[in-house]
Amino acid sequence: MKEIILLICLFLIISCQPTATITTKNIVSEHEKAIDQLFTKCRDNQPGASVLVIKNGDIAFAKSYGFSDLERKVVATNSTNYRIASVTKQFTAAAILILVEEGKLSYETTLTDIFSDFPTYGKNITIQHLLTHRSGLIHYNNFIEEGQTEQLLDEDVLRGLMQTDSTYFPSGTEYKYSNSGYAVLAEIIAETSKMSFQKFMQKRIFQPLEMSNSIVFDINNEIKNRAYGYIVKDTLITFKDQSITSAIKGDGGVYTSILDYHKWDKSLMNNQLLKEKSLEDAFSAWNENGKTTKNGYGFGWQINTENDIKYLEHGGSTSGFGTHVIRVPEMELTAVIFTNRNKTGNDLRMKCKALLSFFSDGKILMPIEVLVKEEISKNGIDSALDLYDELKLEPNKYTNSKNALYFLAFSYFRSKKLTLAKALFEKTATEFPEFHGGFYGLAVTHQALENNDKTIEFFEKALARLPESEQGKRNYSKLQLDILKKL
Repeated sequence: MKEIILLICLFLIISCQPTATITTKNIVSEHEKAIDQLFTKCRDNQPGASVLVIKNGDIAFAKSYGFSDLERKVVATNSTNYRIASVTKQFTAAAILILVEEGKLSYETTLTDIFSDFPTYGKNITIQHLLTHRSGLIHYNNFIEEGQTEQLLDEDVLRGLMQTDSTYFPSGTEYKYSNSGYAVLAEIIAETSKMSFQKFMQKRIFQPLEMSNSIVFDINNEIKNRAYGYIVKDTLITFKDQSITSAIKGDGGVYTSILDYHKWDKSLMNNQLLKEKSLEDAFSAWNENGKTTKNGYGFGWQINTENDIKYLEHGGSTSGFGTHVIRVPEMELTAVIFTNRNKTGNDLRMKCKALLSFFSDGKILMPIEVLVKEEISKNGIDSALDLYDELKLEPNKYTNSKNALYFLAFSYFRSKKLTLAKALFEKTATEFPEFHGGFYGLAVTHQALENNDKTIEFFEKALARLPESEQGKRNYSKLQLDILKKL
């Protein structure tokens, strides 16, 4: 425990030095030691990770761990191409904005404007709705037939929607994250530009930015420096590079490296591809009334403001890959993590926040759960909870929200590490007794342990605290209580 505290404290001291000193060899070495701690599980004979920090437009840190291809023993490098999953959405959105700037589309263009044979409901679904996940389109998993082995493609998604006569809700009225919407955007790009989505991305984005490593996935095209995907569960590693939906391009089909992503990030800083107005729209949250200063979703970006700092971010998760990117425009600071292993909970987001903390001169706080998780892996849960009690006393250095241990606990719960989950849920309930999370977590954990009395007790406590906005959890709690009380 003391080792981690000393290492992080050293890192925070270094980060508070004038920016110019960060480039010296000894300082970079200390940065590397601290970051290495975060990626221990991606090292040696493991699926890998590539990590990038960009500061003031320049690479402040770039390093890769583990293997991009375990079968062939290919080591991951900074040029390794990962499937970046939903981080792709910012590229798809940018392609749409290029067409908007050229006058070939507008935010108000509807599906029936583009596809004349689209069902009537498409006349109310606009480009803006698709970009901001407010279309209400049916999830494309509904179009997968029983026993289907052939991968679903963007055109299959569009075809399935054309054979559908309804949406989840009237377009524009609600937010519901929609991979279908971004698959349709890829088809809109192809239809409007009269070239394939892959070719448009290559010609209008990758080539102008000299992103020579980057490509949109196609089963027939070779991907150089390719990372292959894996599922990691405890000590078991399973090759899992593709799924029935992983060939869909618009929502998650870009392969790129951290070195190419640096070029992309620079283009967002200097308006190289898009005008300032377009980027302002992309980097703003939208609701039913248009742009808003609140948190929400923009065009391919999630917008979050914490402690008066605006974050532009997006995560990605697909078969065998997990990714996350966070940009802090006011600090000209970006953190990027690409991995060829399954994503677990909030882990990559918190590691990105840790990277930002390291390189922000102490302005961005270190997420407390990152250090707790590292301590669990090194010295066990009791030591980790002691560490938590120490770190929470320093709110100027570490973030500690009600969701911190809660999300961490659920990552262990999903991995069936119930003892760890239970201890973290108990700590959450103790630290934040008015928050439903700890009690709900304890309920589902005791349910998995078949402790019916405790399950009932904690579902009742959770239900007393669950807000109306958590309708899914409220309904599940009520249903389980009805079932358990009849036993």
